Amino acid sequence: MKSQSKKNVEEKKIGRPTDYHDDIPVLLIEAMRNGKSVTRFCAQIGIAKQTFYRWLSEKPNFSDAFELAKNFCESYWEEWMVNNFTTKDINSTLVKLFMANRFGWSDKQDVKGDLDMKLKVSEEATQIKEIRESYKKEF
Repeated sequence: MKSQSKKNVEEKKIGRPTDYHDDIPVLLIEAMRNGKSVTRFCAQIGIAKQTFYRWLSEKPNFSDAFELAKNFCESYWEEWMVNNFTTKDINSTLVKLFMANRFGWSDKQDVKGDLDMKLKVSEEATQIKEIRESYKKEF
């Protein structure tokens, strides 16, 4: 009888049961499709962000849903911006900061500096070519 009770103890999982269920990826997509952040989604379903990120590493379906949900979320905010371009009540600095922090947006890089550098390299290459050709003529 002792061996049977020992076996029952070994089969029991230790710790709190998971809050994860098959509808979680769908809930995530719906929330982010409406512009919610990870923080707001976690609050909505009553989990810690640590749990969210653990699920990303443990649950492939959840991870796939998150990749899709991020696109929906960014699209939501892009659409919002397009619809509000002409509104004078918009704080453009705040919107820019929000999009930069939330989605990694940044100002376009100055390509003129890159072009100037390419031109200099090209000019130097031409000079080197001319010097080589002059040496060939001498020998």
